[in-house]
Amino acid sequence: MTSAVEQRPRTLTTAASKALGDALSDSPAMAALRARAAAAIETTAMPTTQERPWKYLDISTLDLDAYTPASSTNGFEAPAVDGEYAAVLRQVNGITISDELRAEGLKVVAFDRDGDPALQAVVDRALGTAVPFDRNRLTAAHYAFLRGGVLVNVAANAEVALPVRISRWYNGDHALVTPHTLIVTGANSRVSVVEDFRSSEDDILALSAVEILPGPGAEVRYTALHRWGTKTRVLNEQRTITERDSAVYGLSLAVGGAVVKSHIESSLVGRGSSSELFGLGVANGRQQHDFYTLQDHQGPDTRSDLLFKSALKGRSRSVYYGMTRVGLGARNADANQENRNLLLSKLAKADSDPVLEILTNDVIRASHGATAGPVDEEQLFYLQARCMPYPQAETMLVGAFLAQVLDRVPDEHLRAELTEALEARLAE
Repeated sequence: MTSAVEQRPRTLTTAASKALGDALSDSPAMAALRARAAAAIETTAMPTTQERPWKYLDISTLDLDAYTPASSTNGFEAPAVDGEYAAVLRQVNGITISDELRAEGLKVVAFDRDGDPALQAVVDRALGTAVPFDRNRLTAAHYAFLRGGVLVNVAANAEVALPVRISRWYNGDHALVTPHTLIVTGANSRVSVVEDFRSSEDDILALSAVEILPGPGAEVRYTALHRWGTKTRVLNEQRTITERDSAVYGLSLAVGGAVVKSHIESSLVGRGSSSELFGLGVANGRQQHDFYTLQDHQGPDTRSDLLFKSALKGRSRSVYYGMTRVGLGARNADANQENRNLLLSKLAKADSDPVLEILTNDVIRASHGATAGPVDEEQLFYLQARCMPYPQAETMLVGAFLAQVLDRVPDEHLRAELTEALEARLAE
């Protein structure tokens, strides 16, 4: 008999990281990155509430070693994908089940698939340049146990008319999953990527990352659908680094997950580049959707726009902390950020914290705004006075509130899918 506290066996070890890399046949560059990340798990700290982006989420009790990297499909078949797409790639627990390519000038391939050495060179060169492995212990663990990475590579001057669809499904109790999406596009190209995240009702920890590297004059549209199971916790990093005259349009929809925390950054380096970021969330129960955004204007003549909206039921919580930074070299910057929240329950809570940091006086615009409150009583009264029942009137007003973001989605099929997901969540 002993009084010593029993220690949990380590699962995220350097040896385990190397074994995973060997099993996936890492390239030399990938193996080196994985080894550096595994070593960084021991030397980097977990984020704390003393850091502004983590102010509203305390993960001090999160034990990474309580989770084991997912290593099989557990006999699950990936759901079919309906609709017309330039490419479709489906994965279960980071294992590619099927991939179809239907457009020229486009390559969509999993990191661990044997293929074109030129594509491997793109991964080796670009991976980790936007989201560094040593940002904190979470990013270190992501790269050390990365599985299910996907490269979307578009040739210069290619305009991919239909969207790319990446479908990711995860299951397994106490599973650690580490999806990574790397989008690299050539000059003057156009592409839209839709990524759908879903999981079972198991206790799952998702450490995900998205890196978007558009070439000069290129346009990238990226949509993330967070439809995770109710016990999944998601800690996501997403960052774009622009070149001259490039543009990125990002949309994040959150309707699932116990916790979905996403850090979304646009580093506007190239002159004349732009970023438009949109977010939609509907939460219920004790869900928490937590978004941190950074619109970092570094080059001249850059533009950014941001609108995040949420509708909250039950005891759910929405957090938004956004920073718009205009650097010394960002002359003629034009920046705007807005966060709007509807409280559909007396117990729901919204924290909104938009911030401006302006280091030059040569600015076209730098504005921000935030609101949180219930559905407008006068609007409800107006509809009820015309014989509309209260639940139907509230649903109509919530739909109109969310439509301000939905109306900015040019793809009709995607807009309908987003609308259906939001309506289903609101009806629960």
